Amino acid sequence: MLPKVIKAFNIDFNWDSIYQPAAPGLYAHADPGEQVRWMADLGANVIQAFCVSFNGQAWFPSETAPINPGLGDFLPRLIQEASKKNMAVMGYFDIGQNRTWELENQKVIRFSLTDMVHIPYTRAYLDFFASCIRDALRKTDVEGFMVDTFRPMIKDVWLDCMKEMYVELMGEPFPACGTLPEDVSLEFDRRSLTRAWQYTRDAVADVRPAVIWPNPPFRGPDDPLWTGHILPRESGWLLNEGPDVELLDWLSRQIGPQTKIIQNLCGWPGHDANMWRTIDRKKYGLYGFAQAHPLTCLPADHGSNLKNIEIIRQAYHAPDDLPAAQGGF
Repeated sequence: MLPKVIKAFNIDFNWDSIYQPAAPGLYAHADPGEQVRWMADLGANVIQAFCVSFNGQAWFPSETAPINPGLGDFLPRLIQEASKKNMAVMGYFDIGQNRTWELENQKVIRFSLTDMVHIPYTRAYLDFFASCIRDALRKTDVEGFMVDTFRPMIKDVWLDCMKEMYVELMGEPFPACGTLPEDVSLEFDRRSLTRAWQYTRDAVADVRPAVIWPNPPFRGPDDPLWTGHILPRESGWLLNEGPDVELLDWLSRQIGPQTKIIQNLCGWPGHDANMWRTIDRKKYGLYGFAQAHPLTCLPADHGSNLKNIEIIRQAYHAPDDLPAAQGGF
């Protein structure tokens, strides 16, 4: 069961020490018990772990995604250890990136050094993505899962599969000129995200209740891509990954009555975890993440992460009913 006051953290196994996708098995020596002990000492009550990490490898005995070598039972063991300390566990998928799937389907992806989203949300890809969700929900007891990089890709090149998506979503032939007016491009992106959300939502409904926790991340307030969109309105949780807490007011107008907005405090260069003092924790949840060190499997000393983690420790051990600072959110 998820707590009312959310104090979540993630030790990020997506990357290696030089910020490249973690090779399969890189973190095979990670100890679920040690992870839970570290999180409990931090004061976290929710651990964000991994169902399928960015490299496309599963951390549970999956039948849909390849199993991360040496880690096929990591997530079930972590959940078991966390339950002993009354801690909840959320999983993770990345809908916009999956290195294994990308290598196996290079004709229908668009690799870019400037865009994190490489995979168009075709029906074939969404069928695969939904099957991974159903598999994880059947085989583990995660309370829910984050869906990372839930946003459209840059359309500087139109692949054939993307042109097919245009016909499906817009109900008209793809323009012969090969480009779209700005308003049409925006509508295509919104419809693409709607379909991806529906596949994600329906995959959960096929198996059992679970909290879906999207992370686009958001670019700024009043973004026409998300204003009035179904995804924030239907999400269980919604992450504001960046340090701009000014987004919280706008996001609060986009969500449904069941949605909990989670503010990230750590992981980006611009984060100052002291912002927790300005946030009403009865209204918003708190979260942080830090890249793992490949040797210790605990947070690496990158940028301001360790400093922010110590501030998060103060926040997570503070009384749950501590009011936000005057003028906060």
